[in-house]
Amino acid sequence: MERHPPGDSGIRLPGLARSIYMQSESPVRTRYVDCGPHRLAVDVAGRVGTPAVLLVHGIPGWRRTWREVAERLSGWGQVFAPDLAGFGQSSGAPQTFHASDHADVLVSLVHRLELSRVHLVGFDFGGPTAVLMATRAPGLVASLTLAATNVLTDTPIPLPLQLVRPPALGDLFARLFFGRAGLSMMWRAAVVRRDRFPLHDYQDALRFPQGVASTRNIFQGSLRDLPGLYGSIESALATIDVPCGVVWGERDPFFPLAVGRRTALRIPGATFSVLEGCGHFLPKEDPDGVARVIQDVYGRSRV
Repeated sequence: MERHPPGDSGIRLPGLARSIYMQSESPVRTRYVDCGPHRLAVDVAGRVGTPAVLLVHGIPGWRRTWREVAERLSGWGQVFAPDLAGFGQSSGAPQTFHASDHADVLVSLVHRLELSRVHLVGFDFGGPTAVLMATRAPGLVASLTLAATNVLTDTPIPLPLQLVRPPALGDLFARLFFGRAGLSMMWRAAVVRRDRFPLHDYQDALRFPQGVASTRNIFQGSLRDLPGLYGSIESALATIDVPCGVVWGERDPFFPLAVGRRTALRIPGATFSVLEGCGHFLPKEDPDGVARVIQDVYGRSRV
């Protein structure tokens, strides 16, 4: 793949295109790994000694957001999908935890797993976390894939979500928008391929109260201070010096394709791919397409 010029929509990957991965029959195992004060639940699939892939989920979400992608990658790699601190079955996290803090915990995780380098993948909120991890510990990251994410400071905020910004009244709107009921409604706006990602599957992540609270805290913090929280992330894009791919859903309602193109253009040598007929939750809506992009990026790495 080559970098696409400005205005080019990138490589379009139909959802039913032929897969190039080998699917593994090895079971997914869950490990619990202590990373300083945090204990992370980590799903592991694949064989030791094969390329290590670290999959970072978004919000709302948990490690099983990646289950189908992990199954598709585990035939050629060893795949690790953790619950971020404060999500799923991992230990809790302070209310102020954001991408910078999660990046530090993931660096610790890679060390505790005794992995020399990983092929790092970040979806949604996992994107800014992965960018910071890649730039803070470049020796640990062999390649980077970003999926349907925001790593920019000037991404438009829809009018209803701007109500979250005021200190007092905003807290009430945050609980309304980002409580379990509000997050369940998000599924209708976010997911196009509902046959592949039904509501009951989406709600799996919402059965963990700490994950709902962490989602609300991250959303609210981000909406109140995009420049402050994302300035270092946006600046870091130009310093990424490993193979990178950016993949987007054709019909993402949160981040338009233009955001994806701008993101790819900010990263030296990055490719941009579009998954046709998909909304925002790419790992669930088109795990085949996401797995192909990850393997394409891996193929351009030296590890």
